[in-house]
Amino acid sequence: NTNMAKKVIRLTENDLTNIVKRVISEQNVEREFVRAIQRFLISKKITGDNKQPLVVDGKTDNNLTSQTAQAISKYQAAIGCRRNDGVWGDETWNKMPPQDRQQLEDFVAEEGGVIDQFINWIGKKFRG
Repeated sequence: NTNMAKKVIRLTENDLTNIVKRVISEQNVEREFVRAIQRFLISKKITGDNKQPLVVDGKTDNNLTSQTAQAISKYQAAIGCRRNDGVWGDETWNKMPPQDRQQLEDFVAEEGGVIDQFINWIGKKFRG
């Protein structure tokens, strides 16, 4: 529409970084997150019902038929979640011990795009 007035929008560097990060991360976010969870569960030696290490493929389901959902359910039971449904949600996240949460955050950053990897690298430098 040619009648629309142009607006000047001021963005801080942080605003721009967040926008770019969101655009990049929206491409395959769910699979990246599931891959990070799979890597986390492998590091904890938690398996599905078949007792085999999980395949890091970014796939799971919500009805405990996948090995990933079964392993998530076992982890949920281990950390005291009320619902061991195999779905990684707020309760699972909130019940995680701090060292597990940090480890998963690192896996998430490693699975993410270039910006996530850079932010993770910077964070590790400051952590020590």
